Amino acid sequence: MRVVIVDPRPITGEVLRYVLAEAGNEVILVRSAAAAIRAVVEGGVDAVLLEAELPDLDGWELCKELRGRRYTGPLIFVSEQGSTRAKVRAFEHGADDFIVEPYDPAELVARVGAVARRCQRADYQAMGTVLKVGDVELAIGELTVRVAGREPVLLTPTEMRLLECLMRNSQITISRETLIERTWGYDFVGESNRVDVYISRLRKKLERDPAAPEYLHTVRGVGYVFRPAPRANVTDLDSVLAARDHHASAISAG
Repeated sequence: MRVVIVDPRPITGEVLRYVLAEAGNEVILVRSAAAAIRAVVEGGVDAVLLEAELPDLDGWELCKELRGRRYTGPLIFVSEQGSTRAKVRAFEHGADDFIVEPYDPAELVARVGAVARRCQRADYQAMGTVLKVGDVELAIGELTVRVAGREPVLLTPTEMRLLECLMRNSQITISRETLIERTWGYDFVGESNRVDVYISRLRKKLERDPAAPEYLHTVRGVGYVFRPAPRANVTDLDSVLAARDHHASAISAG
């Protein structure tokens, strides 16, 4: 793979480059967010590994910027900032994984490879695929979701995989464990609440009121279900309106 490492720290960046290069990857080490953006825009990048603290733009904002530029490959934090808050913030900004330093080199290489393979499979399967359930349309290749009457909203690759799983199994409750397997893979290593973080993000993008969801429903103690609100039946609505008009006419005649 061609991997970009974004790390301003002289020693840790070089160690990370050595670990990934020894595993057979082509590695580009940059020291700033601006340099990382240039490398990704030039194309051919299979994965980006980044530190949280950067001199010009923090890692979280860099994630958001790269996703906004439609970079769909893996974004993986490698940082000593291992707090739950730091990890949740990373996932909220579009990261796919968070590896806390110090790390085991073999595990790091394995996790980077696993995330990259999932992204590649998703890209291949997504070509030209549009999934529609109720009034929600998921354009998988475009990484967008649109509710009828609203503008399309851009998703991250992980958000797309999670929403696709739920939409393809509409009306069926999917456990958190199954969602983890389908979205992050059987080899997932991380926090079980990651699904909840991503569901919260999807609700902000999909629901008119995230606190009162119409599409992504929680099944307490089990998981989540995609269950769009039933659309009004046009024929039934016409009948109701005709009956109302007839009733009004009868009152006027009387």
